[in-house]
This record gives sequence, structure tokens and C-alpha cells, in this order.
Amino acid sequence: MDFAFLLDPDKDLLSIGFSVGTNALDPSCYDLLASEARLASLFAIAKQDVKTRHWFRLGRQVTPIGAGSALISWSGSMFEYLMPSLVMRAPEGSVLAQTTRAIVGRQQAYGRALGIPWGISESSFNARDLEMTYQYSNFGVPGLGLKRGLSQNRVIAPYATGLAAMVDPVGAVANYARLAALGAEGRYGFYEAVDFTADRVHVGETLVIVRSFMAHHQGMTITAIANTVQDGILRARFHAVPMVQAVDLLLQERVPRDVATARPRAEDVLVTAAEPTDTPKLRRFDAPATEPPTGHLLSNGRYGVMLTPTGAGFSRWRDIAVTRWRADPTVDALGSFIFLRDAQTAEHWSAGLQP
Repeated sequence: MDFAFLLDPDKDLLSIGFSVGTNALDPSCYDLLASEARLASLFAIAKQDVKTRHWFRLGRQVTPIGAGSALISWSGSMFEYLMPSLVMRAPEGSVLAQTTRAIVGRQQAYGRALGIPWGISESSFNARDLEMTYQYSNFGVPGLGLKRGLSQNRVIAPYATGLAAMVDPVGAVANYARLAALGAEGRYGFYEAVDFTADRVHVGETLVIVRSFMAHHQGMTITAIANTVQDGILRARFHAVPMVQAVDLLLQERVPRDVATARPRAEDVLVTAAEPTDTPKLRRFDAPATEPPTGHLLSNGRYGVMLTPTGAGFSRWRDIAVTRWRADPTVDALGSFIFLRDAQTAEHWSAGLQP
């Protein structure tokens, strides 16, 4: 196959598809390194269908995970992160290796927090059309994906555990045991998914098993387990091809130092971290002019506001200062201020101590 016709010449990215009906490329492109499409990108470069610079046009935005970080994907699914690892290596110390370890750990932590097995990826779920065919969608872990509303669904796909076995085989075996105990194992292996979403579960029950099998997901499970027990045999075969060896260096990319960070949205934070119960809701300062300077911070990860007891402060949008600020504890008079005026007496005053 020649991948060149899929390349958008202006963006240097691969289009998500080609419409035969309109004889045109889809305007949307795969633009993230943390995507299943990076396998196609590497292969297209190896075949010389596209230029090497295409690899560096893929987005490398990261999201914080614990003390480290991981590349962000569209939906935060196991498929996006680990499907390429069926045949593509992630060299130790590379950004891809760090990301795969981090996201498997994040998936496991998210499952523990919800009290259910882990392993979220795109799959069928407990909804059917008029022909009683299960519907399909992409699901992921909040904070790992750009897609909104990831916390609204709790769909566990057993094939995601199979993919994760290449990173944490011991954890995968334990998770498979939990899924089997829930009745998720059928005649041909594990069923497509276990849906824990409250809106789609019968009254009095906590889960619904999506009783179907998808050849694509079963195949990925088999190949992932083969890699696990046979020391990456499929990756070794893929990288033994000379034209793939010629582009191996692209996979050696280290974790970037100066890179855009995507903080989890507020809605994602609320479902993944417990709010401290002893946090005071109100702070009172009886003598703000003489007490040691302090500040109150409010932010959603992108827009932030700082307010001092005197009424001074500043606001920022990411790295852009919306209002000027200079740290000066002796004056503390910079910021945006609100003035009140008595309409009858014309007396006016500030809502705070300053200015």
C-alpha cells in the first residue's frame, strides 16, 4: 500500500481517511504521537512514502502522572497507547517506554479508585440498535485523553488487559482473574466488555457483560500474550526487516524537557482525586494591613487568579499575564479593584483595603 495519498501536504500529517464519494481526503488528521496511527506513520516513513519530518509533526503534549508525565492521547484508551507495541519497540529510556509504563499504572490506579477491574479502551458497550447489535465507542481514563466526558462511562474491555500484559504481566494475570470471577469469560475467551455504567445497568445489579466477541480484539489479545511469553517475538520479527531498521532511530526519542503540559480538566480531577475534608471554606483576616502577606489561589489548570487579603492580586491565562503583578510586600497595591459609591451621598470606597 502507498500511504503517500493520505498525506495532507500543508500539515505534513496523515488524514484519517479518503472519501471515494467526494474524491477527497478527510480534513481531520492523526496529529498525536500517542495514537495507534503512529505505527502507520513509522511504516510509511520506512517505505519512503512520506518524509521523515512527518514524524516530528506528531503532537507530543504531556499530562502529569504522579511524579512523572506521559504523552496525552485523544481518548486515553489502552488501544491508542499499546496497540503499536504489538510489533513496534519502545526502547528503554524513550518517551514511548515511559508513557506505556505510566499509563498502565494510571489505568490500574483508576480501577482501584472505582473499586472495579482495570483496563479501559474502545469497545462495545451495553446499548443496542434496532437490530440488537451492540454499539461501539471509544472509552478512556480521565486525565489521559483530550476527549471530554471520559468519566461518564465505566466500560472495562478485557483485551486492554491483554495489551497491558506486555508491560505488567503479573498485574494482567491478577486482573484477568478478577474479570473471570465476575463471569466475563466465555466459550471463546473473554467477552467483549463489562459495562459498569450506572445508566446502563439493570436495577439491583452493578454490571452488565457485553456478550460478544470481536476478532480484532481477540487477535490483539493473542498476539500481546505471545509477545509476553516469548520475549517480544513479533516485535523482533518486525524490526528484523531492513527498511524498519533504517528508521529505528526515530523510536529512541527521549522524554522532552521543554514541552507543552496538558493539565487534567476540573471535571477529570473531581472523579480521580478525593477532596480533603478538612480544608477550610472561609479564611478571615482581621488586620490585613499588618499581618504577614499571604495569598489565595484559584485555578482550573489554565486560567489562574491570585488574591491577597488586601484585595490586590493578579490573573494569568497559561503563560500570559492578564493583569500586571510585582511582588512587593511593603505596598501590595497591584491588581484589579472594585469601588463602591453611595448614589445619595456620593461617598465612595474600595471593596478591599487597597488601593
